[in-house]
Amino acid sequence: MTAEQRILIIWLLTLFAHVVEVALYAAAYAFGERTLEIGSLDGLQIVGPLDYFYFSIVAYTSLGMGDIVPSDHLRFITGIETLNGLLLIAWSASFIYIAMAKLWSWRTCVEPERRKPK
Repeated sequence: MTAEQRILIIWLLTLFAHVVEVALYAAAYAFGERTLEIGSLDGLQIVGPLDYFYFSIVAYTSLGMGDIVPSDHLRFITGIETLNGLLLIAWSASFIYIAMAKLWSWRTCVEPERRKPK
């Protein structure tokens, strides 16, 4: 397996991990709103699971569109998700950068000028 293929696999697995985490938070929003009744998502009408997933992605990436707004205790879950998303996205970028630095061989484009001794 080439270094480029390894980086691609690392990138895809990292993306998959983020999507799974967003889906878990979406399930937590649905469970909190419908079963525990600890708050609601106001604004646009929540019709199905994709609406929870959409809100979760907006919160996870700290995009904050504002078309769906949490109320009551769901606000705390949203805050935790946003903080968690920021930390994990930054960690993922660092992890992929380190993997690229270790797996790819970097060649310099220009040779440095050698100074002549005086």
